[in-house]
Amino acid sequence: MSRRHHVNHASREAIAVARGSTATHSHLRRRILTITLVTLFFAVVCTLIVYIAERHAHGTQIHSLFDAFLFSTSQLLTASSVANPTTEQGKVLELFFDIYAITVVATLAGSFGAFFHQRSKELDREKDKLIARAEAEANELRERLSPRHQPDRPIP
Repeated sequence: MSRRHHVNHASREAIAVARGSTATHSHLRRRILTITLVTLFFAVVCTLIVYIAERHAHGTQIHSLFDAFLFSTSQLLTASSVANPTTEQGKVLELFFDIYAITVVATLAGSFGAFFHQRSKELDREKDKLIARAEAEANELRERLSPRHQPDRPIP
């Protein structure tokens, strides 16, 4: 199969997930939305905690709400950031961020793995149905064309 075919198929699958075309697509969409909403909630809460804990700390790199948001969000999503916390609360929160980021990545990987496994089973079932239908049609045509079902005609 060509690369273009795979890209077209992937875009169709992405649209099917967005629409929730099948139960499998809906399930993946629900998982992604849940992870996104939970992460947004934690990003807001953690931004406030980091800002309150770090803004006046000696030697901190977090001076504004935006700095706290950037630090919190990058830690939640990648387990790395642009700043280092200097307070004990900030360091404990950074550990929480690392655990959360690892959990989110593992959850997303598992969600996509489960999705692709289920979709391949669905596609295999569809392929088997098409093959069975084609074989039935071929057998029907063979029956129609077999000599015993032909009317008696004189041979020229």
